Amino acid sequence: MTVGAVRRRYGQGVNLRTFGIGVAVAAALVPACQPACQPAPPPVCTPPAGVPDSARQVVVVTSTGSTAAVDLLVDDGSGWACAATGMPGRVGKNGVRELTARRSGDGTTPGGIFGLGTMTAPGGQTFQFFGNGDDPGVPGAWRDVQPGDCWGATPGTAEYNQLLSRSAATCNDPDEYLPSITTAYSAAALIDANMGPNRSGDDPSEAPYAAAIFLHRNSVDGAGNSKPTSGCVSLAEDDLARVLTRLVPGQAYFVIR
Repeated sequence: MTVGAVRRRYGQGVNLRTFGIGVAVAAALVPACQPACQPAPPPVCTPPAGVPDSARQVVVVTSTGSTAAVDLLVDDGSGWACAATGMPGRVGKNGVRELTARRSGDGTTPGGIFGLGTMTAPGGQTFQFFGNGDDPGVPGAWRDVQPGDCWGATPGTAEYNQLLSRSAATCNDPDEYLPSITTAYSAAALIDANMGPNRSGDDPSEAPYAAAIFLHRNSVDGAGNSKPTSGCVSLAEDDLARVLTRLVPGQAYFVIR
């Protein structure tokens, strides 16, 4: 722009030296801004490597310390899509550690690829979801928490990572008395980390990799802020319901990293 054009546009009293400096600064900022000013890349809506081909729902938990970004990927028959991305979640207070490298009680969440777990209660009910609250509409078997539901988490015992029937007085730490965990366990899904007959830790000679690993509702402090878990993955109530209602047994997997 010429001097005359500047004065015609901005008036005769414009300080040309100041104007010139401003233009120069703006011009210098343009290339510096460009990387930051570009739109964020679209989320990756395909499952990470290693997820079985049978998967139709994948919960991807990407941790940073004790926080996580949680994505729900779904293939309804027309290809993979992001049903929800960037949901703020929590993991263990000491972050995520590969399943075989962690130990019960170390404050980490097991890392790896896990299916949706299945448990058989002492009365014979088989389930993948449970809660002290109402069933949000899960597509699998739901168990209403019952008095006496105690999740065994004591290493070196046959009851390790099993649902037991014990009174509150005899369900002792580190075992978890489910009826007393009303908020966090208002609704939950089983994560198949060290579950089943081949679990490690139900014998004193074995390393206790993990027990009672669930996807559940956030616990919060007095200020309403979410807290780290002891080893599970947690989400806000609405996000949790969004995920639980999409997980189909035999099709759902968790990627925790």
